[in-house]
Amino acid sequence: MFLKIKRTCLEEKLVNIVSYSCTETFQKRKLRTFNVRDKLSKVHTQNEKIANFDEKKKNLTTSGNLFERIKKADLKLLKRMENSIENDIYKKQEDKNNSYNFDNTRRVHYDEYDNEKMEELGNDELRCSKKNVEEISDQDRKKKKKKIPDEYKFIFERPKHYADINDDPIIRRPGCIIDIKTLMRNNWTFPAVGFNSKLEIPIYKFETDKQDEENGNHHDQQDGNCNVKYISVPNDIFGLPIRSDILHKCYYFYRSALAGYTERMQLYKWEWPGSTKKYRSQKKSGKARMNWRKTCGRYLGVKNHPIRPFDQRTKINRKLLWKGMKILLSAKFAQDQIKVVDHFLVKSHKTKYTVKYLRNILGTNCNSALLVHEGKTDMNDNFAWACANIASIKRENVEGVNIYNLLKYRYVVFTYKALKNIMYELKIYPYKMKWLPTYATPDNSKAPKPQKVKNWNIFWLEKKKRNQFSYFDKDALKKRIQEWKWSSDLKGPLKVKKHDPYKNFILTKFQCNDPPPEYIRYEYLFNVDKEVDNVYDDSEGNFPLVDEILHDDECLGYISDLSTPLWELRGN
Repeated sequence: MFLKIKRTCLEEKLVNIVSYSCTETFQKRKLRTFNVRDKLSKVHTQNEKIANFDEKKKNLTTSGNLFERIKKADLKLLKRMENSIENDIYKKQEDKNNSYNFDNTRRVHYDEYDNEKMEELGNDELRCSKKNVEEISDQDRKKKKKKIPDEYKFIFERPKHYADINDDPIIRRPGCIIDIKTLMRNNWTFPAVGFNSKLEIPIYKFETDKQDEENGNHHDQQDGNCNVKYISVPNDIFGLPIRSDILHKCYYFYRSALAGYTERMQLYKWEWPGSTKKYRSQKKSGKARMNWRKTCGRYLGVKNHPIRPFDQRTKINRKLLWKGMKILLSAKFAQDQIKVVDHFLVKSHKTKYTVKYLRNILGTNCNSALLVHEGKTDMNDNFAWACANIASIKRENVEGVNIYNLLKYRYVVFTYKALKNIMYELKIYPYKMKWLPTYATPDNSKAPKPQKVKNWNIFWLEKKKRNQFSYFDKDALKKRIQEWKWSSDLKGPLKVKKHDPYKNFILTKFQCNDPPPEYIRYEYLFNVDKEVDNVYDDSEGNFPLVDEILHDDECLGYISDLSTPLWELRGN
């Protein structure tokens, strides 16, 4: 058997060598015969005068007789061609099982060396050699295809359509992605579901009855079944490019946060119990000085940089976590690892029934799944008891879903309410964090650009034209320049006038309801009218004392005679 295989291999090599050598020799012969015939035809078609003129020229240039040299060269070429063609053998491949027969050879004797015959023979030989190579390559491809398993054949198959940005809208469901070649080349910018695609997720009935099983209510059923509905999902959550670098950062953030606070404690050398005695004396030893006995490297457990208790949580931007959640949902959609059911309200608490329902949706090869619900409205106690005994399943609320859990479990099963809730939270999160731009408008919308007022700069243009066509006056220009100065304000005009005409102008604030003046606030302190009335009332009994003071000569020696007692004035 081994000898037969060797023989077939040698025959293949011989055929290839002969075919390639024949093609090279024929190409050389064609070129030589064409060149020779062109020269001969030119010489025979020329007139005698032109031939004589050429001969004179050649004699003058001392180039020798060209015609004799051409004839000799032609004879040599013809002899070589006859010998080579008689000795060459051209063979064809007849059997497809790598067995070649050398009986169907072809010998041609060229009595008349026509160009047409040469071309036909050369083309036939080239076709034979190409056929041999193509048949061998086809057999190799068939052998390779047999080795490739069915799961990975889609990688080597040529796609019917290459995805593009300007693709037509198409409905895509979980697992329906673009061609692998385009996706692998542009994985960080090109979505797995392509551009301009409309995404839909089927909603299955979780608890199936016998009637549903008879109708074929499984996860691989046709679209026409009435038990399956479809929900359209947004592309900015389930149709983003799959960025593995962002997912890697988010995953390790959650992993370090779950690790928590490490209580591991290592000590420095001065914290270890023991004496600080020197290792040995340096005097008269001729050796280097040495430190304590319990220094690091000599005493077990002493560290130069000991580990202290610390929180292992790493810092990450919230916007990166928000984006990573959407990227992971897009990856689950592209890999057909996301399922949606109506609810988890189960009649029985038995585990076998829940396992049966999950197998109808996830299949028999599912090794782990995350079941997400909103609360008690779409899940009951029977389902919680049934899921508690399944090791590869985790039941989680929507508020507790994160990137770590979604990566840990292969399949994700959402209820309809949970899917609505998580989509709403991802949409509303930028508004909660106030990441969006704010505008000074009542409805927080971008204000339109104001339109220019017609002829707003007409005076400036007129002044510019007037100065342009007027006689140049150096003094007037200097005076005009000195009127202005550079503005120090960050906003407004670049230049302002040196002497501002509105410098001393005070802008007051006028209101419809003016505030009361300040003196009214303190009016109760200076209410003079009431006090004067009280004084006059009390002074009637004190008139005699006042008269004594006025008539006292010691106190009022220089009082005027016109002064009269108050009681008399009061009587008048």
